[in-house]
Amino acid sequence: MTPGISPDQVRAVLAALAATYHGRGSVELGDPYKVLTATVISQRTREEQTTEVSSRVFARYPDVPALAAAEEGELFGLLIGCQYPEAKAPRLIAMAKILQEQYVGQVPNDLDALLALPGVGRKTANCVLIYAFSRPALCVDTHMHRITNRLGWVETKTPEQTEKALERVIPEDLWIGSNRLFLQHGRAVCRPGIPRCSRCPVRFGCAYGQDSETAKR
Repeated sequence: MTPGISPDQVRAVLAALAATYHGRGSVELGDPYKVLTATVISQRTREEQTTEVSSRVFARYPDVPALAAAEEGELFGLLIGCQYPEAKAPRLIAMAKILQEQYVGQVPNDLDALLALPGVGRKTANCVLIYAFSRPALCVDTHMHRITNRLGWVETKTPEQTEKALERVIPEDLWIGSNRLFLQHGRAVCRPGIPRCSRCPVRFGCAYGQDSETAKR
């Protein structure tokens, strides 16, 4: 636990975010193959584009065997609209082939096994653990990284550092769903650049929001 930050403070902030965003931190489990594939597609890509591109991909490749047998050029065409389709197409096919050959077409629910797949980093792996298997994990994106630093919960430079630090700050029973709350808050209020502190429902617990330079916002 970060000095000066208590579990009760963390719980109060997350409860306020949940109340503000009407339970959008809740988790509805999805098909592991679709969660994994869509999360890879989502890298550096906006949510709306991810949804559109993923729908096209799943219509053509509904499961692991289909994606493992995909022709790279055709998959590339379906990925147009997301960022870096030229890199994601071969990675997705390679990923599916490994799943087919080593895991009988199933997505593993183990962090190390997920990290060994092409195109899968810690954020993607943790998202799969949460949204496909309901396993406690911290899926730290740029929103969660930015906001928890502003809150004063961590002092970190990268999302990877933030993930490790937050493991000691956020009680484990709150890990699942926390990413979605910070995502909503980061888009609506705690934006990059100048946040909308006057509208912030968790300003009471925010080091940045209570700072004298930002108090008037």
